Amino acid sequence: MPENRQLVHAVQKTLKENEATAGLGHLHIRAVSGVVFLDGEVESEALKDTVVQLVKGVSGVHMVRDRLQINPQARGGGWRQEHQHEG
Repeated sequence: MPENRQLVHAVQKTLKENEATAGLGHLHIRAVSGVVFLDGEVESEALKDTVVQLVKGVSGVHMVRDRLQINPQARGGGWRQEHQHEG
């Protein structure tokens, strides 16, 4: 099944607009048929829980596959995207 880019963008927008998750880096988000896959690293279990709860609240998300890893050394620094152009 093809990836749902529109849902990925909605999830990214939600995370970027939240103060707690706005600066997250090292995340990879995929969405297929309403299932959102989260991969990458976050600094704490609390932040991981926040990310998952925010994603669950996005319209069109039916299930979240949380594959986030806890790494206290993880830092913000951008979102992993295949195509990110500004200008």
